[in-house]
Amino acid sequence: MKTMTIVAKGKVIVIAAIVLALIFAAPICYAASRGDNYNHIVVQPTPQKVLIGQNLQFDEGFSAPQIVSRLVSGNVVNTYTADSNSRIYNVNWPMSGAYYVNYNTTTKNADAQLSVEAANIPLELKVGTTKVSSIAVGTQLRVDTAGINLFDEDIVDLVIKGPDGQIKYDMKNDQQFTDITVSELKKYGTNGIKTTGWKIGDYTFQVKTESAQACGLDAMSEKKDVKRGGSYYEPSPTPIPSPKKENVVPVSHLTPTATPLPTVTPTVTPVQTPIPSSTPSPAVSPTPAALIPGTEFLFAIIGIIIAVCLFRYRK
Repeated sequence: MKTMTIVAKGKVIVIAAIVLALIFAAPICYAASRGDNYNHIVVQPTPQKVLIGQNLQFDEGFSAPQIVSRLVSGNVVNTYTADSNSRIYNVNWPMSGAYYVNYNTTTKNADAQLSVEAANIPLELKVGTTKVSSIAVGTQLRVDTAGINLFDEDIVDLVIKGPDGQIKYDMKNDQQFTDITVSELKKYGTNGIKTTGWKIGDYTFQVKTESAQACGLDAMSEKKDVKRGGSYYEPSPTPIPSPKKENVVPVSHLTPTATPLPTVTPTVTPVQTPIPSSTPSPAVSPTPAALIPGTEFLFAIIGIIIAVCLFRYRK
């Protein structure tokens, strides 16, 4: 029984030792950026990304001095030596070739391998999957930075300038645009930015690094412009009335029903009815007719006078 328990305990000890050995022997999954002024390089076989313009800090484990060798076709072409603080500032190396830290030309071994590339900060303004240069009021705008190769822990500013200047924090929509990590910046590319309450006008967007908190990298994206709101830039409200105006066109086709309107011309005929009953025409005709009987009477009196005179003359 004792031998069984001893064997069992021995197995437990062996398993524990194996687990600990695997833990400490496993390669370190290291975040190269800590949100400070350096890209921290560690001893590990997996290549570590270095961007042109960064500052490097070689952490513990490297033999001093730290020398970075650039190999082309297996031959050392360039070497770059860290300072007494194990740092290299403002990396400006060719992007071709392979880089190794403390490379041994005899054993062909090194403490670490580096992968050097240029910083890339793409920026597109989209609604859905469509690139836009103008948006309607209330539209959610995607700030797409797909392909950015900065570290997620780097601190950047999403510089948004509008009619009232730069928007650092959008209180209405609880959106922070300055001093944010790259991982937070990427969320504006998937979830989008709420523009509710923003003024109508012109806006510019640009991503800039906070160099002291982005491995010393001083980089920025291109500027992108977008116009927000306004009757001219609001295609969504305006087309709604336009189809209604098109609906008026069929109403013009309903003008056959509007033909009763020409029947209003009878209203013009009543205007003509007073024309036959125009009192001026009878008023003019009776006045000359009244003069005729007066003249006949006058002629009768004259005839009588002449007759009396002739009668006397005969006597």
